[in-house]
Amino acid sequence: HRDLSLMQTLAEQTADDEALVARLAEDLRRHAGFGEKYSGGPGDQATADWIAERMQAAGLRVDRHQIDTPYFTPRVCTLRCAGDSLDVLPQAPVMTTGSAGITAPLAIIHSTHDAARAANAIAIVVAPFRRHAAIWLPPIGPLVSAAVEAGAKAIVIVTTGPSGEAVALDAPLDAPFTPGPSAVLAPRALEPLLAAAARGEVATLILDGAAERRQTANLMATLDRVPRWLAFSTPRTGWFDCVGERGTGTAAFLALLDWAVQRFPDHSLFALNSGGHEYRFGGTHHALDLAPPPQATTLWTHIGATLAARDVLEFRGQQILLPSADPQRVLMVTEPLRAAAQEAFDGLSGLECPQPIAAEAGELSTITARGYDKAFAMLGVHRWFHTRQDTLDKVDAALLAPVVRAHMRLIEAAVS
Repeated sequence: HRDLSLMQTLAEQTADDEALVARLAEDLRRHAGFGEKYSGGPGDQATADWIAERMQAAGLRVDRHQIDTPYFTPRVCTLRCAGDSLDVLPQAPVMTTGSAGITAPLAIIHSTHDAARAANAIAIVVAPFRRHAAIWLPPIGPLVSAAVEAGAKAIVIVTTGPSGEAVALDAPLDAPFTPGPSAVLAPRALEPLLAAAARGEVATLILDGAAERRQTANLMATLDRVPRWLAFSTPRTGWFDCVGERGTGTAAFLALLDWAVQRFPDHSLFALNSGGHEYRFGGTHHALDLAPPPQATTLWTHIGATLAARDVLEFRGQQILLPSADPQRVLMVTEPLRAAAQEAFDGLSGLECPQPIAAEAGELSTITARGYDKAFAMLGVHRWFHTRQDTLDKVDAALLAPVVRAHMRLIEAAVS
């Protein structure tokens, strides 16, 4: 009888796991289908409508709070030099040049010691090899600031990293990080600029398009049952399709809400799905005044970027997607949760050793600064983070499901 009971339990667990994987896979496909998730764009709006519907179906009341964010519709964005025309990503918030652009000599900047040569030039800031994410953080922030202080007419940032692609950079919401036009260039396009700069040639940076403001929604949902709260949050917006970055978190967020509604009838639920993430987490800053107070909140679960993305084998110039998870992810926790977090996430690559909360590493530090002393978040920066290649093929629901289960284990431990 004991053997039969054990077999039945294992069969039920297997069925539950298969159902979770299937559901996550469908949500990842749905998220990818909405396209680019820039704040205020059509993909953002469609994604918000879908998430709102899902939260309402789970039993939560959803309120929308609109915030203004920058929005850019490009016409021509290029760096022209020595007969070459190189595509660039305009750095948000975009400062346009008009169709004529800005023409100046090139100055190659590898370190702050090179910055003086940026005076009256288009500074080509070559960032060290890294998985980049934000313009204000090292190593990019200090290099750009030094070039600006030296008097650069414009900035072009080369985001050297494992993808080989131009990496869109998060930026402040209310004011540009640079006073003049700036853009991002893929590292594979750098070589002709090095030669042109050595010859003393000039270049023209053109950032032509419509720079405006659009509204994005903070979705705030509640299930008000008792004076004790469980809080959940995840950002919605980002650069390009961001299936690994935002899609994995969105799918996990929806699964955890459905589970928590049934699992914790003795708690009220608060859920925040924020816009404006790519503008220094602007949506979360606007929303926290409306969250339940820290003293009434048992736990805050923040579901950050790239919960699970596929790793890559680099072999003889090829990049081969693997059925294993990219380990470049971290679990950050407040001190009361450290031991439980280590047990809950044991065996998941990159997450075995919980870390203290790092400032400006996603929204969690903004949340804990308000006094929430039991909180945790996962943050991953996968190979194609913030690039056009962050698409559905870079994720696998079978890699995401164990991370969702680990979140459930830690939440249960924290509540008990």
